[in-house]
Amino acid sequence: MAKVLVEDLDPIILEKLETLAKQHGRSLQEELKYILQQASEKATHYHTGADIEKTREAVARAQARYAGKTFSDSTELIREDRER
Repeated sequence: MAKVLVEDLDPIILEKLETLAKQHGRSLQEELKYILQQASEKATHYHTGADIEKTREAVARAQARYAGKTFSDSTELIREDRER
């Protein structure tokens, strides 16, 4: 397995990471592995569009919820707010 060296880490960040590790009952190394795993999974989902189906479903629900409703033009409200 690969090793990673992080140089010049702010001592405050290190202290916060150690606190998180203790709160989660993990060693510092285990906590860092967990954080890196979570971050890489989120980044992978974002870039690969893994959640595109969920997004489409949410858009369809919003469209159904607001179908047939009329909304006022907010231009006048914005103008009034700027004049305050």
